[in-house]
Amino acid sequence: MNVPERAYARIDTALKGYLRILPAGRFTSLFACTQTGASPQLSEAAQSALPDGLAPYLRAMNEKLDAILSILTQQTLQEDFPVPVLIHDISGAGIKFSADLEFEPGQGVEVVIALSNQPQRLAGAIGIILRSEEHLGERVWAMEFKDMRDCEREKIIQFVVAKQREQLLERHLAPSS
Repeated sequence: MNVPERAYARIDTALKGYLRILPAGRFTSLFACTQTGASPQLSEAAQSALPDGLAPYLRAMNEKLDAILSILTQQTLQEDFPVPVLIHDISGAGIKFSADLEFEPGQGVEVVIALSNQPQRLAGAIGIILRSEEHLGERVWAMEFKDMRDCEREKIIQFVVAKQREQLLERHLAPSS
């Protein structure tokens, strides 16, 4: 028997997400790809030109502004994506999630996944509901990503790899029985 090989690694998780049901036949994304990365850094020459204490003050101010933007983004997400979901597993190809709503196989949805809160890191995708499953007495929906920007998929893949690395380190450091 041939078993199809997966193109992406999948991990169990518990991530918060936001979902909206798409009108039949329309696959227009509301969520815009946000480039993430390290905060802009001043060169050593620029930092040395600042008065004492200003660089740490500016870093603290940047962190506070990030927190405010995170709160505002979350409010907007809840308005645009009214269905809260809990993501149980994730890969570069799709997710399994639970929600207080029933879905139909083949139904189009758009999801935004909160990969981290501080700093906020979001990834969005349009997908199709494949099926429902029972998992620990709860109904879980499988969704395949259909339309996703490369930067969004890359954020998810980086998240999965980082979590796999953490799991391997934990297993390696755990005492042997």
